[in-house]
Amino acid sequence: MSKALGMRCVWGLCGVLTGVFGFALSARAEVTSDTSGSVVVYPKVAYSGEGRDTVIQLSNTSNNVVYAWCFYVDARESFGRPLWRVTDFRVALTKQQPTHWVVSLGRQINNGDNFSDPVEDGAGIDPGAIPPVQDGFQGELKCVQTDASGTPFGGNSLKGEAVLVSDEGDVAKYNALAITANPDLASDGDPNELLLNNTQFNDGEYNSCADEILIDHFADGAATCDADDGSCPIRPYLTVVPCEQDFENVIPESVTVQFEVVNEFENVFSTSTTVDCWLSTRMADIDIGNGTCFETDEACTADDDCASGICEKPTSIFSYGVLGTDTAFTTMVPVDLHGGVIAIGEEQHLAAGATDQAWTAWNLHQRGTRYEATIDIEGGPRIDRIRIPEQF
Repeated sequence: MSKALGMRCVWGLCGVLTGVFGFALSARAEVTSDTSGSVVVYPKVAYSGEGRDTVIQLSNTSNNVVYAWCFYVDARESFGRPLWRVTDFRVALTKQQPTHWVVSLGRQINNGDNFSDPVEDGAGIDPGAIPPVQDGFQGELKCVQTDASGTPFGGNSLKGEAVLVSDEGDVAKYNALAITANPDLASDGDPNELLLNNTQFNDGEYNSCADEILIDHFADGAATCDADDGSCPIRPYLTVVPCEQDFENVIPESVTVQFEVVNEFENVFSTSTTVDCWLSTRMADIDIGNGTCFETDEACTADDDCASGICEKPTSIFSYGVLGTDTAFTTMVPVDLHGGVIAIGEEQHLAAGATDQAWTAWNLHQRGTRYEATIDIEGGPRIDRIRIPEQF
């Protein structure tokens, strides 16, 4: 378990938020983190030989054999642009079968591995050959349920989890986001183009992504210990991926999102950023890239620039210096007719002098649907699409 779990609801807006979330959860769930679906999205998958690795868990919740076509998206930057390099593989799960793999190792077909050897990993029924990712991989994983031929199938049988593990043994876990299919319409039209247009008020193929992502978080720089000098700050992080993806033509999607941040005094701040293919960022870097080193006040853009290991961003609207409160509530919404997004939150908790750290990850609340929110906009409604390659 992570050494730092953090608080999610710690101030006066909790009563308001409970009402908001109660309404959101009473409505039809569109993209969910706690049930199975026909598409599962792991927004953050990372492997660094000197940092973190990721364990992927994938389960078949049905009593039938289930097939899935999975796509790793390598979103590391090259010359300022994401690589968007796609690696695909297929798995088959027997009824009610869970499986897992470490992304740095992949999973080979080996009928000789066993549970009695504590060193071995991969015992049990192998789902198929799963390739390892390259050192330095940063990106996402998406798995689409198919039939035996590889054609998308709205069986709603896939559920997943991801565990981010550091070299020091710190663990942060989140649930993969599941997109549920409408079994009656999921096979209509082009079977290789999944339309995310199913809502409470519209019969479509697959459930629409949310219109709003709701983030209850600490302010960047809020202290986690008894020290009053800010030497053990909390840092909120955000990972965001567009709902629309074209795996056939390998074309990355770009989405501009707006942020409205409300502090404990109900003061409102706003900013925006663009998600090109994939975004994983410290929230204080969304609106400001420069800061000052803790203790020395020297200019910095990252922790590596500072001997203290702490680069503060006191002018960001996500920072304690601007918010003036330990916690805040942020709403993230795509602009105009831009597509929906899927996101998870993380927190980094630093000990004094950044000599030790712990991470925690969590799934975010969602409200509304992108389809319904854009239905009255000229050119709307917005229908996100997931395009997978044609069968050969």
